[in-house]
Amino acid sequence: MQEIIEWLIGIEDLAGEIYTDLATIFSTDESLHNFVSRLANDETMHFHFMSSALACLHDSPGLAAEILLDQQTIANVETPLKRIQTAINTGKIDRQLILESIYESEHSEWNEIFLYVINALKANCPRFNLIGPSIQNHLRTIADFLENRPEAKEFLAKLEDLSPVWEEKVLVMDDYPPILELVSSLLSKDGAVDTAKHGKEALEKTLRQYYSVIISDIDMPIMDGLEFYEKLKNDHGDVGRRFIFISGSLNQETLAYLKREKLNYMAKPFQLKDLRQAVHRIIDRNTL
Repeated sequence: MQEIIEWLIGIEDLAGEIYTDLATIFSTDESLHNFVSRLANDETMHFHFMSSALACLHDSPGLAAEILLDQQTIANVETPLKRIQTAINTGKIDRQLILESIYESEHSEWNEIFLYVINALKANCPRFNLIGPSIQNHLRTIADFLENRPEAKEFLAKLEDLSPVWEEKVLVMDDYPPILELVSSLLSKDGAVDTAKHGKEALEKTLRQYYSVIISDIDMPIMDGLEFYEKLKNDHGDVGRRFIFISGSLNQETLAYLKREKLNYMAKPFQLKDLRQAVHRIIDRNTL
């Protein structure tokens, strides 16, 4: 978890500096100046949130992250910011490029990972309960501004024309809210996602809806992931090809069962890109 928080601190600091520089550059464009100034203030606040998160983590030594930062995820966040930084340093300021890069970075995995950290620390640091809405306001500020800027209209129109990556529905099941919210939020950018907190709730949903991919934790209350799978298999013998199990407690008995059933599985902590790729493989295979 410390590695993730320290990376976020660096990103918030970099973004704050970039937005502050843009506010100076766009001093004669009142609306754009006010917009990037607001973003700079937000990132300064987020920087302090993450600094507090690091201090909180030191008081919660047993808290481990269930995800790992991978190079693709890092690049999705950092590349657009560095593109803006290069434009600032070279004096080649293109408003459309700047706005598209802001959108690209802010709508990457950045804010979902930020919220994952906040949600994971809530229990030990109650002051973090009020931080979530600030991220939503931050993203709403960006959306509202871009909708009214001529430079962004063509870009936003292209986004609206893009079809979802998949039309099928995905079910995500985990009893740990931070990971449930992170995975469902990230995958919802590609298509429709439902969630469940335990096997019984998931089983009820599968009675009403067919899911092309089912992502399930294993150790959960009420009904665990393997029991849920067994019950679903009784009615759908080939359902195993649609499952991805994720777990932080893969003992030898569980591993033997997963391998015997030829089930997809990932150990926690896992990389977000690996999970997304696994989902895409199952969906692609189902459409063949």
